[in-house]
Amino acid sequence: MRKAILLLAVAGLSACTLGPDYERPTMDLPDSALDATLLSKTQQDAMAYWWTRYRDPVLNELIDDALDDNLDVALQAARFREARAQLGLANANLFPSIQGQAQAAREKTSYLGASSGGSGGAGGGASSGSGSTQAAGQRYNYFSVAATLSYELDVFGGLRRASEQARAQLLSSAYTQDSIRLGVVSDVVTNYMSLRALERQIRVTQETIKTRQKGLELDQQRYKYGAIDKLTLLQTRSLLETAQAQLPPLQQQASELRSSLAVLTGHTPREIMAGSNVEPGSFEDVHLPEDLPVVMPSLLVERRPDIRAAEASLIAANASIGVAKARFFPTFDLTAMIGTEALDVDDLFEPYSETQSISGAITAPIFDFGRRQANYDTAIAQKDAAEIMYRQTVRQAFSEVRDALVAVNLTDRRLESVQRQVDAYRETLELANVRYDVGRTAYFEVLDAQRQLFNSQLDLAEAIRDRFTATANLFKALGGGWTENSDSLNDELEAARDVYRSDEDTPREASEEPAAQPVSE
Repeated sequence: MRKAILLLAVAGLSACTLGPDYERPTMDLPDSALDATLLSKTQQDAMAYWWTRYRDPVLNELIDDALDDNLDVALQAARFREARAQLGLANANLFPSIQGQAQAAREKTSYLGASSGGSGGAGGGASSGSGSTQAAGQRYNYFSVAATLSYELDVFGGLRRASEQARAQLLSSAYTQDSIRLGVVSDVVTNYMSLRALERQIRVTQETIKTRQKGLELDQQRYKYGAIDKLTLLQTRSLLETAQAQLPPLQQQASELRSSLAVLTGHTPREIMAGSNVEPGSFEDVHLPEDLPVVMPSLLVERRPDIRAAEASLIAANASIGVAKARFFPTFDLTAMIGTEALDVDDLFEPYSETQSISGAITAPIFDFGRRQANYDTAIAQKDAAEIMYRQTVRQAFSEVRDALVAVNLTDRRLESVQRQVDAYRETLELANVRYDVGRTAYFEVLDAQRQLFNSQLDLAEAIRDRFTATANLFKALGGGWTENSDSLNDELEAARDVYRSDEDTPREASEEPAAQPVSE
């Protein structure tokens, strides 16, 4: 029996594998780098926690809370564990199933003829160790202990393709988890920077309100003694009301952002309803990275987790074609049993009570009204759809990178322009006050300079926010961390991932890249 099992196992291992082998779709990628700066391997590893480059402890704490308690991250972690369990199941199907069975029964034979006795036992008979049968109407005991081996020979590779499919689905789940983590981090950064901008606008508005209240009180005294006319007084009051009207919407938006941050960081409904406070801070506490990392286009395909997840889904869909194709062919099942049975428990493990059997079965499809063909056509269509999704993900990734690079450049230019504008309006207001005090100009110029300075200060807060947000979007577009490995993959899964990479797809090491510019700290 052992020789038969060995021969069948060897036959199964040497069998063919149906279905197409995976090949990465060719993409028309740019030849040049996305920018002039390429990071060294050491710098790439240091960029894994890119949000720490802002040097804001409050932001770092919020992101730590989000990665620990965010429900989207927790949900994908559960799906990752599910995919890992499915891979374990698919791999287990490649090996025999061994079961143990112990049975004890008491039966009575029929008066019309001897019972078959122990029909549910290992041997299916009621013979004792001496081979005697039971008389009609006699009661007797029956005992058996057996081990059964069941094995489906993977002759056409359906089980191996199923294992490949489950492994790719696990990779996709792991990369999706990384993508969700990256998205959560990016959302926290964006919401946090927007909150800091609103807080700055609120402070500017509150200070403006205080200044205009004092100005209104002064103008009321001037109007009382005839120093100014009523039109000037109404203009001063109008400016004050304008600033006061702008404060509530800013406060409402800040409250909404605090609620969004509370959800992102995993606060409970009770904590959300109680109101979530973010520790005070300002843009002066945040460091804006100046040297932004950029990678080669071919490396971007390897580093973005959403691209890697889409490719893993394509690999899984490709393997499912082999699973569906194998169903057109026969299945080979091997069953072996070895055990012992007796009518007396004392005879159960005697040599003459031993029983054993081995059998094989071939099950071949004949006619199923097109079920297998429909399943096969479905697998092909799903693979085509997965390839389209992969191509679309790559295109979207490069679109996001291009937009992010443009945004970084333009927001930087806008920030410089708005800063110069604020400085100019501040100087304009000082000169207008001087000219008004000496009677060289009307008070309208002072009011107009105040209004322009106030609006430019609000614009400056938005420009700073947009500059930080553009930087965060660039980090996200380039894959977040510049490490090749997924946070969710262990060494075994990384080895499985590398199976699908050819030499030309493997990213170049830092030593093959142009000289890196140092990252300023």
